[in-house]
Amino acid sequence: MLFVCNPCTRTGCTGAQGGHMPYRVSLEIPRRQETRRHGWVRQQLPDEFGECLTDSLWIGPDFSLLQTRYQPRKDLVEDSVKQREQPVLAITLGLAGESAYRSRCGKELCFRRGYTTVSTFRCIQGERHYQGHCGVEQLRLLIGAETLDYYLESETARKLLLGGKGGVEQLAHHPTTGVSQAHANALLRETQNESPDKLQTHIHALNLLAEQLRHLQLPKRMPRYCQRDIEKLDAARSILESPTDQRLTVSELAAAVGLNECKLREGFRHRFNTSPHRLLLEVKMKKAWQLLETGCQVAEAAYSVGYEHPGNFSAAFSRFFGCAPKSVFGPKC
Repeated sequence: MLFVCNPCTRTGCTGAQGGHMPYRVSLEIPRRQETRRHGWVRQQLPDEFGECLTDSLWIGPDFSLLQTRYQPRKDLVEDSVKQREQPVLAITLGLAGESAYRSRCGKELCFRRGYTTVSTFRCIQGERHYQGHCGVEQLRLLIGAETLDYYLESETARKLLLGGKGGVEQLAHHPTTGVSQAHANALLRETQNESPDKLQTHIHALNLLAEQLRHLQLPKRMPRYCQRDIEKLDAARSILESPTDQRLTVSELAAAVGLNECKLREGFRHRFNTSPHRLLLEVKMKKAWQLLETGCQVAEAAYSVGYEHPGNFSAAFSRFFGCAPKSVFGPKC
């Protein structure tokens, strides 16, 4: 096994070079998965491989925090295959030890203590490499297109994720800054807290994202809008906020006011500090709340605001308001 990082110098660490055959963890080997406190989900390899686990926390629709802790009994090669609908930005902070990832097309990423690796991917087909008896700990953020589109200009977000469409692309690998380490330490404290503060977790995760985006030195461009474009943006907002039963998509909204989707999204961000999708969601959820308060059934409210499946509506409603639709049902005294 070729390990692309520097050899681990810890006493007792034995590599494949010493004649020991590494563990091979295929996709068929079952991983234990359990839901832990405060929304964390743990995935763990069988004990025979050593302590090899990843805890993950859902922060937003396409924004997740992962903490990985691996200490295999001997060298370990783990197959990894993931396919996503949209490219993802991955920010990995090496907290202890070293590991490597090698894709089937030959690209290699190295993760080691004291370094931050920023990459993009859509399809992962490759192997993760760990050295035996060498502890590895990493903190990772996974950020999807919707979140990046919300905080960046659409064109900037698209260019940032473009490299990950076909596989894995490394954007940066540099010593972890003091600011990033401080936010990572705060996130680790929240994971160990008996009563973690969700708001603080989100704040530190977003600050960590912002720090890495600054490090990437993304180009900033202020789009120019003529008076006619401004009028079209205002008309689009009026359409979204109108009390009708129409079920517009963003593309249909753009066509209705005569703007392309890219300009509509960027215009909403700069003029209204939100996205068409977010405003449309807000309008739908507020209308659904009003319907539920008047005694409308959950399924009926879901269909009224454009959801074909009540289960999807209930999940979206709970994420938006922090409570289930059934808790709102019926007039309150």
